[in-house]
Amino acid sequence: MSLRSRHCLCAALLLLGGVFVSAGRSQFLEAVIPVGDTPTDVLWNPASNKVYTANNQDGTVSVIAGATNQVIATVRVADYPTFLCYNSVGNKVYATCGDPDWLYVIDGVGDTVIRRVRMRGYPTTMVFNATMNKLYVLCYDDQMVRVYDGSADTLVAEVWLGFTPGTLLWHPVTNRVFCSLYGTDSVLTIDCAVDQVTERLAVGSHPYPMCWNPMNDFVYVDSDGGIRVLTAAGDSVVDVVAADALCMCFVPYPNKLYAIANRTEVIDCVTQAVTDSLAYEGNAALCDTIRGKVYSAATYPGQCYVFDARMDTLLTTIPLGTSPQAICWNRTNSRVYIVDAMDDAVYVIRDTSVGIGESGLATLCPRRASACIISGTLSWTGGRPANLVDLCGRVIAELRPGSNDLSRLSPGVYVAREEGSREHTKVVKLR
Repeated sequence: MSLRSRHCLCAALLLLGGVFVSAGRSQFLEAVIPVGDTPTDVLWNPASNKVYTANNQDGTVSVIAGATNQVIATVRVADYPTFLCYNSVGNKVYATCGDPDWLYVIDGVGDTVIRRVRMRGYPTTMVFNATMNKLYVLCYDDQMVRVYDGSADTLVAEVWLGFTPGTLLWHPVTNRVFCSLYGTDSVLTIDCAVDQVTERLAVGSHPYPMCWNPMNDFVYVDSDGGIRVLTAAGDSVVDVVAADALCMCFVPYPNKLYAIANRTEVIDCVTQAVTDSLAYEGNAALCDTIRGKVYSAATYPGQCYVFDARMDTLLTTIPLGTSPQAICWNRTNSRVYIVDAMDDAVYVIRDTSVGIGESGLATLCPRRASACIISGTLSWTGGRPANLVDLCGRVIAELRPGSNDLSRLSPGVYVAREEGSREHTKVVKLR
């Protein structure tokens, strides 16, 4: 589906109530939450434990309490909000609105619009650089990435791409933004320190989805003819995997990638080979790294496949609406949220199983990393400060030499990397 075709979706007139469903399994459909007209994106705010949906056809953003599954606010923005992004430094939520061109900034505490920024060039997807507190916005028609200061939300740089763009990925270790150019055969790499293109790498025609593997620092990008494995600097292709993907997610059990399109391909990220090919399609996916589950949403018929990520086996299939668009995970309440554009609803899947045992942690360790399990305090022995990042690449905390209190963080798997070094690395499981 093209970016513009999302504006042409017709919303169904089905009235959905807050239906709660019980089931005799650990993953089950807990609720169906009515939101605005034609939701196209969803994100979780970990600081406030709220879920946000971009309701494309009625110009609103719905806010859902992560603890209760109740809609607690409806924020009016401009027409056609399509994509959302979370600012982890300032606890703000960004929404791009394509017609007219606006960037809306929502306060993550009060859920009110605190700023609207006039844009141009049809703004679409975004990534937030937590290291430098900057927002990178892909402007489709202008073939440009616009960079905004994360505090004042003002324009600080423009990076011209020259071709039809696809999507963005921020690499927190090298502090670079990768941009796939769907209209050509290349991926561009932007150095975030100077906001200039430093690399342009041929990866095969029509590159689009990308995924970062924090264990080996490689970036995976799908294009015609397979998935290319790129170095962290984006300056060379180290391998090609014979698989296709509409979406990808990293799975640390034990260092692999789920590449999902008409089938679900499991890639061993050490050998860069497909080890399993499962007969399940999907267009949006994520990994619950606490419980070792992969959730993959598929259309026609709409359903969510739940996999055991350690055994690569299907656990259950959960029915959805006909047009699931995007997915996010609430690690605090063990919930997965999937927005359905035709049903004007959010499907909530609950997992009541326990987390993976300590014995599973050994499989998380790459060759250059050591592992530790902590209950709230981490002693960082590196000689320099380090960033603690989650498995989506977001910087969660800064570590200083000595004792660091991490009790405010949610349980999960994180990667600690010393600034300026890719050798001093530690995989941290917080419980």
